[in-house]
Amino acid sequence: MKPVVMGLVAMLWLGAPGASAAASVETLQGLRVVRLSGTPYEMGRQHGSALREEVQACVRELRSYFRSYLKVPGLRALIVAWWLDTAWRQARPFVPPRYLEELRGLSDAAQVPLRELTRMHAIPDRTYSCANFAAWGAATADGRLLHLRNLDWNIRAGLQRHAVVFVVHPEGQRAYVSMGWAGFIGVLTGVNEAQLSIGQVGAETTDVTYRGEPMAFLMRRVLEEAGDVDSAARVVQEARRTVGVNYVVADSKARRAIAMETTRRYFRAFEANDRAEQGVDYARPMADAVLRADTAIDPVIRERQIASRGNPRQPGLEPPGGSAYTTRYVGQAEGLAHAYGTLDVAGAQAIARAIAPDSNVQSVIFAWPEAWVANAQGHTPAAQSPYQQLPIAELLAAGPE
Repeated sequence: MKPVVMGLVAMLWLGAPGASAAASVETLQGLRVVRLSGTPYEMGRQHGSALREEVQACVRELRSYFRSYLKVPGLRALIVAWWLDTAWRQARPFVPPRYLEELRGLSDAAQVPLRELTRMHAIPDRTYSCANFAAWGAATADGRLLHLRNLDWNIRAGLQRHAVVFVVHPEGQRAYVSMGWAGFIGVLTGVNEAQLSIGQVGAETTDVTYRGEPMAFLMRRVLEEAGDVDSAARVVQEARRTVGVNYVVADSKARRAIAMETTRRYFRAFEANDRAEQGVDYARPMADAVLRADTAIDPVIRERQIASRGNPRQPGLEPPGGSAYTTRYVGQAEGLAHAYGTLDVAGAQAIARAIAPDSNVQSVIFAWPEAWVANAQGHTPAAQSPYQQLPIAELLAAGPE
């Protein structure tokens, strides 16, 4: 391991027959980094053995958080279980088998009931908000690509206490880094060995189903299967999708990114300064940059949106409003315009701080070969917390332990 990758390394041995020997846990710049490799079941066991107490705590705290919403004490547990189990039961036939095997290994090693883990993985399709942009070329100080991803969910749920950076080398798939949490095998923010990064924004719509591949698994498949922006778009377009999601996927080596707007049935990809955006009054297109919050630009998708004060019950397109549009979308656009041509990592962090709501759980800036990661600290939003630099290219190049 090169000198820049410093930290405490603990080797955690797994006793299961046929499992790979160990998972490593490192502390780098205050961030926990866990390396996983091998077959799906092996990776699940490594994850569960390395983080057993963390997985148990994360599952317990998420369950408690969702129950706290309900005002009928005797029925809270039953209602939350029904709400999440219903979504998972519909989605399960469309979850890639390798992820089901990994969940089984995680359950066995962490000593957490499998059903509790599947409930955890049903949550992302039932939540919304966030922000993403990618900028490069003429937009940045040195031409390299910067990809900002703010994850805005709910600090009160406590996910930030269980943040983990996973360096994953799946058997037969591309290696990737995921900025996630103990017990979670999906991806909401990540980058792969081909320098392809992805982030998402939940964008509520009436064109929705849970009989499809959950978004967090679809994003993981992008990192495992795609080597460039076009192949990433094919993975998303050809998937059996579930809920409304806007994605930004960026290729650092090609200095190119696209925004993808999706619902259950509809898909539209946008390039930088896309002609289709130039004809939309509320859009903010620009050269060498793409950006998204909840608001859809495509009129077919916008007509079906509830996000950004859309009303599908009324004909025509409503002007977008609310903080999803005025703060997260317009705020990104104004920040990019102000820093255009001089944007660097510090400038991207400044934009992240300006647009982050109190619910900002995580903020990540990809700038290959590094990434800057901030997690919420207590009730302080992530973008207001210190960013820690990670040598992601070095972590991926090191290979499995």
